[in-house]
Amino acid sequence: MKNSRILLILASFLLFSAGLTFFLTLYFQASFFTIINHSYCLSPLFFFLSLVVIFFLLSCSWMFFVYLDSKLFKVSQSSSLRENFLPYLPFSLFLFTPLLLEHYLNKEDLIIRLNIMASLVFLFFIYLKLLQLNRNLKGKAYLEKWLLKFSRLSLKKKLFILFTLAFVIYNGCAFILVSKGITFSGDEPYYLLTTHSLYQDKDINVANNYADKDYFHFYSKEQNPKFELGIYARAGKKGRQYLYSINLSGVSVLMLPYYWLSQFFEGKALTYILKCGLSIWAVLLGLQLYLFSREVWNKERISLLLWFLYSFTSPVLFYSIHIYPEIPIALFSFYIFRKVCSKNPLSLFHYYFLGFILSLFLWFGLKYNMIFWPLLLVSVYFLFKEHKAGLKIFCFLAFPLVSLGFFYLYIYKLYGSFYPFSIYEGVMTPEKMFAFKEMILKIPVLLRIDTFLDFFLDQRDGLLLYSPIYFFSFLGLVEVFRKSKKILLALLFISLPLILNYAFFSHRQGYCPQGRVLTPISWVGALLIGYFIVYNRKKLYSFLFGLFSLVSLVAVLILLKNPVFLYQPTTHEIASRAGDMFVHLSNIYIFLPNILPSFIKVNNLAYLPNYFWILGIIAFVLIYIFIKKEIHLKKYFFHFFSIFLLLVFFFLWVLYPRSVLYPTRTFRYSSQKAMGFYLFPMGRGVVAKKMAEFYLHRENSYKILFSSRTKLEKIKFTFGSERGEYEVRLSFFDLSIFDGKTSYEKKELILSPSAYYPFKKLFLYEININLKKLSSESMPVDPYFFQVIPMKE
Repeated sequence: MKNSRILLILASFLLFSAGLTFFLTLYFQASFFTIINHSYCLSPLFFFLSLVVIFFLLSCSWMFFVYLDSKLFKVSQSSSLRENFLPYLPFSLFLFTPLLLEHYLNKEDLIIRLNIMASLVFLFFIYLKLLQLNRNLKGKAYLEKWLLKFSRLSLKKKLFILFTLAFVIYNGCAFILVSKGITFSGDEPYYLLTTHSLYQDKDINVANNYADKDYFHFYSKEQNPKFELGIYARAGKKGRQYLYSINLSGVSVLMLPYYWLSQFFEGKALTYILKCGLSIWAVLLGLQLYLFSREVWNKERISLLLWFLYSFTSPVLFYSIHIYPEIPIALFSFYIFRKVCSKNPLSLFHYYFLGFILSLFLWFGLKYNMIFWPLLLVSVYFLFKEHKAGLKIFCFLAFPLVSLGFFYLYIYKLYGSFYPFSIYEGVMTPEKMFAFKEMILKIPVLLRIDTFLDFFLDQRDGLLLYSPIYFFSFLGLVEVFRKSKKILLALLFISLPLILNYAFFSHRQGYCPQGRVLTPISWVGALLIGYFIVYNRKKLYSFLFGLFSLVSLVAVLILLKNPVFLYQPTTHEIASRAGDMFVHLSNIYIFLPNILPSFIKVNNLAYLPNYFWILGIIAFVLIYIFIKKEIHLKKYFFHFFSIFLLLVFFFLWVLYPRSVLYPTRTFRYSSQKAMGFYLFPMGRGVVAKKMAEFYLHRENSYKILFSSRTKLEKIKFTFGSERGEYEVRLSFFDLSIFDGKTSYEKKELILSPSAYYPFKKLFLYEININLKKLSSESMPVDPYFFQVIPMKE
């Protein structure tokens, strides 16, 4: 029996070796391929020698691991043979290598797909090997050792370590974003303009700051010479010379120290300093979750896990390096909730301090009234119930009441009325008040429902798709309902008014990272996840939580690598459903956005994926509640699941070209001739106009994919700039067609296409452009011109 098992394993290794030989042969040949010549050539001698060498290496490594098992872990040889073979199963993927040539687009794409294939095999091999070692070592001994050392430290030392680690990671992420060209977007420049007014003029009237273009104190005028920041402010009662930002000045005040420091620098260093301005508040927010978890559950491992997942996934990680009020508000509200719910006694100072923090809410945004009032009532309840506050309650209420009075005086001083919506609408006349109320009341109910669902599920800006760990907050609701209905009611009472208020006004987030609306109350979701982790006893759901946690962390890495994917509004002018991250993860045949939910501001009743996702979440929760029988995971469940995932990734990222044919822009050259151009592969900085005229605004590489219903006989390319000099390389797929300069001119090139990529019933063509600017003009002002025109013989 043992001999037959060994022979079967060796036969498998022989197959794996053949697959790896196919892979290596293709990898070495790929750099010499072209669209017209990409035949796979296999030398019998090379194949035989490679097969022998790879078979020898795989077999020897397997026997070495078997030997280690028997010596170090006293594992029986028969069991060790099988256990040490299973991690090699991902190598079977290499047997599919020749299939990649069936879908050849260009050599660069092929090499990328081969690299992805090798990375997937390696990562899954490492994972399965670690899984095996975990079993033999009774797993987490090494981790447990470090956890024990950490738990023995004093609380101050623990907090210092976590504070330092989070601070370094946040500022490192800010460095990555700034190095990739990210500056300020959405509401950020408006907060900074108010900061500049406070710093320079000692007031909040930004009329002169708009007029003087003071936003170039934090934007580069050289890179954005024609940029004009739109006015996002309302005139006060004194007229147009007094403009006050719609965004209240709480964040602007917090940014003052960093703004002062940034003025000693310029360029990316200035941007980096400002981007890090609120990171310390996010660090403190994560620590609140760690402290709350220790106080409530007294489980070090769970406290650290919650801190890690909450701090380093969306939305907290990305809002820690953007300039928005959501993180400070989340910190303030969580700190107050933790203190009033704590069993620890509160001093008189605490009453005053908690009230002071609560009083700040009003100055960070009118919308935070929706947290201010519920949190005030919850705090009063717990202070009376848990802390027997008595007359001390007036110490807590003092600052909020004073702040409330000053806030209404502030509105009256600026706008001449006590109407809070003057902040958004300016001086309110009876006519404007009537029109505003009519506008709100006319919002369709379905649009309000769509807006509510958008915050959670939309593929462009919904939180759950970018941080799926928050799916488990729904299961946490179940557990907190079972354990403490009082806490459940308090959490819902604090969080729901903000979400429902946004939904009622059908307000969507703009050009900012995903989950902005939910970020101020994200700590509620984190607490619910904590309840799930602590009280869940279902192994299947524990496995799913681990998987979703990994997906959440991988999503962060993808967004850091492609930070433009962070900014995908769903406001009224957006008609595209697809989320850029999911477009990026698609391929030429498989388009992921088609199966993902979308709640943009159009009629979504006929969009079927929305129904499937909502029903899926309901089923996810109901199964957790009502299926009492434990679903046992078989011994080799993780191995089979890994192979399944590997095959999914193979079809998604390896088998087919990575280019995505989306979105399509059709240009008509005549009544008989039209071509479709695909904008996503071109990247940012391209403006398309009539007759396939493309204006390239960045010194970059561009991929222009276009298709025709008929085979093209000739194509004319017109390219150049009359205002600058460039080094230009053009390639047709991977065939060079131009390598030279354009100097203050436009050139023409006529090509007779020698190949095409057959896609469904279309003829697909690809042009790659690589630009290097040699002159000093600004490309945003004077872009590079490129045009594609089909011709007949």
